[in-house]
This record gives sequence, C-alpha cells and structure tokens, in this order.
Amino acid sequence: MNIDDLDILEEAKSIIKNDGIEELYPPQAEGIDDVISGKSCVFALPTASGKSLLAYISIIKRVVEEGGKALYIVPLRALASEKVEDIKKFEKLGINVEVSMGDYDNPDPSLRYSDVIVATSEKADSLLRQNVDWLTEINAVIADEVHLVNDRERGSTLEVTLSKLKQVNPEAQIVALSATIRNSEDIANWLDAEHHKSEWRPVELRLGVFYEGIINFEDGETFRTEDTDAVPALTLPIIEQGDQCLVFVGTRRSTEAVSEQMSRSISKFLSEYEKEELEGIADEIKENSSTSMGKRLASDIRNGTAFHHAGLNNFQRKSVENAFKEGYLKLISATPTLAAGINLPARRVVIRDCRRYDPLQGYNAPLPILEVKQMCGRAGRPGFDDLGEAILVAKRKSDAGNYYDNYLIGESEAIISRLVTEPALRRHLLALIATGHCKEREELLDFIDETFYVQKREVSDIEERVDKTLDMLEKEGLIETVNCLSATEFGKKVSNVYIDPLSAIIIRQAVDRGKMGIPLSYLHTVCRTPDMYTFYITKSEMSKYLEKAESVRADLFEDIPQDEVELEDYLGAFKTAVMLQDWMKEVPDDKIAEEYNIGPGDIRNKVETAEWLLHSAAEIAMLYNPQKSKMLREITERVKYGIKDELMPLMELEKVGRVRARTLYEAGYENSRAVRTAKKSELMGLDGIGERISDLGVDDGGLSPKDNRASKKEKEEEDGGQSSLTDF
Repeated sequence: MNIDDLDILEEAKSIIKNDGIEELYPPQAEGIDDVISGKSCVFALPTASGKSLLAYISIIKRVVEEGGKALYIVPLRALASEKVEDIKKFEKLGINVEVSMGDYDNPDPSLRYSDVIVATSEKADSLLRQNVDWLTEINAVIADEVHLVNDRERGSTLEVTLSKLKQVNPEAQIVALSATIRNSEDIANWLDAEHHKSEWRPVELRLGVFYEGIINFEDGETFRTEDTDAVPALTLPIIEQGDQCLVFVGTRRSTEAVSEQMSRSISKFLSEYEKEELEGIADEIKENSSTSMGKRLASDIRNGTAFHHAGLNNFQRKSVENAFKEGYLKLISATPTLAAGINLPARRVVIRDCRRYDPLQGYNAPLPILEVKQMCGRAGRPGFDDLGEAILVAKRKSDAGNYYDNYLIGESEAIISRLVTEPALRRHLLALIATGHCKEREELLDFIDETFYVQKREVSDIEERVDKTLDMLEKEGLIETVNCLSATEFGKKVSNVYIDPLSAIIIRQAVDRGKMGIPLSYLHTVCRTPDMYTFYITKSEMSKYLEKAESVRADLFEDIPQDEVELEDYLGAFKTAVMLQDWMKEVPDDKIAEEYNIGPGDIRNKVETAEWLLHSAAEIAMLYNPQKSKMLREITERVKYGIKDELMPLMELEKVGRVRARTLYEAGYENSRAVRTAKKSELMGLDGIGERISDLGVDDGGLSPKDNRASKKEKEEEDGGQSSLTDF
C-alpha cells in the first residue's frame, strides 16, 4: 500500500514521504485500516518494522483531523526526547508537542494547551493522580514498548496507568507497540484491542553462535574466523567493509575495555573526513567532561569507537548516539540498556555476554530471551543493508548448544503482570483511594479485574494481598475506613508526591522524632528509603564507613544495626549519603567519580532522586514539623545545584550554576543584586564568565535573573532529564 493511498491529510502524506517512506511495510498495511478507523490495536512486531509510523498516523487522525489530544507513553526519558523530535515534524499540521517528565506533584497546567504530550509511564500516572480535567480530552493513547509491563521495577505503573486511562477515557483509541512476544494476544484482550502480530522484518536477520573461532548460523552454514578472540574476529571484517557494529557486554567496565581494545585496530579504517569529524566530537566531549571517564570516551571516539552505559551523562550519551547514526563511529560497546528502544541499528550485532548479575539469581544469571532478541533486532539498517547479522558468543561448548536452542530458535518468555508485588500494591492502592477513584474494597477489586493481571489469574488470587496491604496502609495512618475508604492528609500527600508509602513512613518517623539535625542525617534518611538505589558497599569499605557513621551517630535517625546484613544495607545508604554530601560541598565531579568509582550519569541519577525525596520529605514535614520542612527545602536546593549554603543567593541568576556561582562569590559578588549592579567590564575578567558573557544575558547592568525555576527544569527535560554535570 502506498502512502498516497492512505485516508489522511495530503500535507501529512508529504511529511511522511519527506522521510523517504513511499509505501507501507506488510505489517503496517495489515493494520493501518484499524488505526485509521479509530480501533484500539496492539502491534507485536520486530524492531525496525515500522511500529512508530502507525502510532504517528493515529495522532494525525485523532488529533489533527478530529481535534483531540494524544498521550504518548514511553518507558525511558531518553526515548521521550527521541519521540518528541519525531512527532515535531507534524507540527506543520497545526499541532504542538510537549514532553513532560519529573516533578511528579506538579500537574503541569500548561499541558492543557498541548495537543500531543510525550511522558514516561510514571509521569502519566502522576498526572492521573492529580485528576487534571484535560485528561478527558485525550482520544489517543500510544503505549510504546508495552511489553515492559513485565518489568519488575516499573511494569506495574504502566499497567495501572493504562487501566486507569481505559476507565477515564473508555472511547479513546489505544495503540500499543510491542516486541514480538509469546502472549501479545493477552495484552490485546486486556486493552480490548485488535491484535496484529508478525515476524516480518524490512531487513533479513541472520542469527549465529560463535565458539572457538567458528560461527554456526541457524541456516546450517558454518564459517571459521581468522581469529579466536570473539570481538575482533566478529567485528573487524565488517568494519573493514565500511559497515558498523554493536557489541553488547554484561558490565560497564567491559564496555570501556572493549571500546579501548578495538580502538587500536579500527582507527586505520577511518577516512580523513571521518577522522576530522570524530576529532571535533572528541574535543567537544573532552571540553565538557572533567571526569576520567569522559576523557577515556573522547580518546576512543578519536579512533572510531565508543562505549555506552548509564554512567555517561546526557551530553556524552547523545554525542555517541549521533556520531554512530552519522556513520562516523564504527563500533559501540554497550550494556543491554542500549537495546531498549533507542534507534541505533548496525550491520552486525555481537552479544559477547549472555549472562550477568541478577539480584535474585546471583552472578551467573542467563539473560532473558526477550532481552537477547531485542539486542539481535538491532542488526540490519533499513535502507542500507539487505542482511543484518546477530551473533552470540559462547564461552563453553555447552553454552553453544543452549544459546542455539534458547535464543536462536526459542520463543520469548510470556509477559506477566507485576501488580501483585507488595511495593506495587501499596503504591497503587493508596493512589486509587487518595484520588477517589475507588472508595470501597469491592471497587478496588473491580479495578484489578480490569488490569493485565486477570488475563492469567482470578481476582480472588490477589484478595488476601489486597487486604493485607489495606491493613498496613490503615495501621500507618495513610488511609481510614470510617464510612468508606479514604486517604488521610498524610496519605494524600504521599500519593501526591509520588513516592513509595514505605519511604514516606521512614521519612515521617524521622521528622517526627526530633533527630535529623545535620544535613548528612537528612541525606541518610532519604537514602534509607526503598525509592533510593544505594551504592554497593564492599567488605573492604565496611570499616571505613562504619567509623564515619559512628562519628555522627548521635545525629542519625536510625541506630547502627548489629546484624551483618542490616549493617551492609545501612552503610550502603550511608555511603550514598556521604557522596551526596560531597556534592553539596562542591567537591568536583571528577573527584566524586574517582572516589566512588562511578560516572557522571550515576552522580546525576543520585542527585535527581535525592532532590525528589528531599522535596517529598519537606512536604511531609509540613504536616508534622514545619521547622524541619524549612531546613529540608534548603537542603533540597543545595543538593539540586551541588553548592554550599553561601552560594544560594546567587542561584537566582540565569545560567549560573555551581561553578560560575563559586567564581562570582570568590570575586566578592555574594548575591544576585551585587552581580546585577556590577559593571559589565568587571565581570568580563572573571574565569568562566568573561569568555561567555553573551550567554549570560549580561547588559550594562550585569547578569539577568532567572525567569523562574522552571527554566532549568525545562532544559533538563529537553536533555532527557540528565543534563551534564559540567553545565554551569
């Protein structure tokens, strides 16, 4: 079917064709009539088979032509940024596109005027908790990577969000996009949707297993490599032909080791033009990176390789992805997170490590079949390749047979609901009650009857867990059952700030008992909550952090436990709190990265989580100890910017962060008024200020004040919520 044959606006057809799309792929053609007519659909299709276009056509029909509103739900912040860029192409049709992430207790009033809202499932859930009235205007819901309802940590949020949206907007079209999974029909039944499943790919995929210098392909062909070292043997011949490779490994350290190893061989295949382009990219990364990790990345990029993992900051990650998309980088070594939705196809994919650490299974846990298939799906670039290859590396002979049976010809695991877990139930049951969505126990059970959970089990199977959770919420003062189920002020606040009720209970106990006297005690409290993923603490570090904890034990909320397992958790939280304290003390991020063996992305992740938990703690403290609420708000701001207390008066200034603020303070400008009344000539001579004076909004009266706190938030959201720590 040609694009010209579609029943959509002519201008929309032109936009689609400008992307080089003239006709639909077979799976698209099979489901397009259902999309255009407004039926809900589940598309379970391989990577690069055109699922996104089906979602965009739904937006064109429901929003542009019918005047409705669309909510596009994505699993990752990075993917949200990518989708916004794609959908903005259709703004020529008279719609506006906005991204909404973070600030979970903010209903984002401006979204009322947005036609298409791209949000993570957590943000979408938080908007539902705010009961914003414009939600009833939504007539198109796109659920990207819907198979992630299976995710242990976040799957329940996506499941509950879609279940709520079905009830709030029963007439809205839901277009759910999924990988090819065993039970995608169950998802379609849950969403009352048409089911479209296909194994068709635009580029043929050839799969194989490598063991001791031999590749056994699934079609029966065998190929012997010149080298038995897997990564060079499988990538260098492809790169020599002018193509690109992705290598998936199990750990961050391995990504860096593989990238460095391969950089020595790949640089000789680069053209002079590619070397020039990579030199510019590397210089920019080095200039914007103060950590040794950033410098290693820049060095690798000069030679045509890069590593990619969650330790990179947003600027580094985007630089790597863009350089690969442009064809300058020849190889990326990455952890499996790169395969989760980011559009980076390659001629050949090598999966070197099919095992990794799992908290439930230990250090030698096999990767899920679905995850491996997602990685394999990155092989083959539509429009460039006729064939893509994905090769798994076996380290033992027994692995070779198992990989062939499980990963090459095996079917992906069935997707299951994660709603039944204790953390999920306490979060979502409280929210259902606090928002007034459910006022009786039976209404809660009726709601669960509309979730994905009931596709395989009866509601009665979960009743005991529901009752146990309701008892816990009532005992802890989050809900009450006088005439009906209702949330207390505490319960409403907890639901509003979007944290785990158990986190809120820990925070309440701390602010209500008269401790938490120094910033470190506040930090340790929020690091002890289940919402904070704390650092692992090694045996060799135990005595070091135990001694530090002993020195401030009088100020810590919890006593130091004697049990070895509890002590390990306690000190892991304490170590995380100490890192955050270093950040507040303006310790440079390169020193923090070295001290804690982490990357700038890890620092940003911990800072953002701590900022949100401290903000939540300040909100909760208003109910129990307003004086502590004031202290918590001050610490929240200091954590946000990574500054000592004396720099707070300078944070009002536009484009002034921790580094520029320190420069101004040391030069004698102690508050925003002093800077705004300074002469431009005085500021020009300051390091980090003078050479970029035009960026700071400086006129003859000095620097401009920040418009509002939202300006920084918008910048971070635009960057996928992970702005560079070297940004001023």
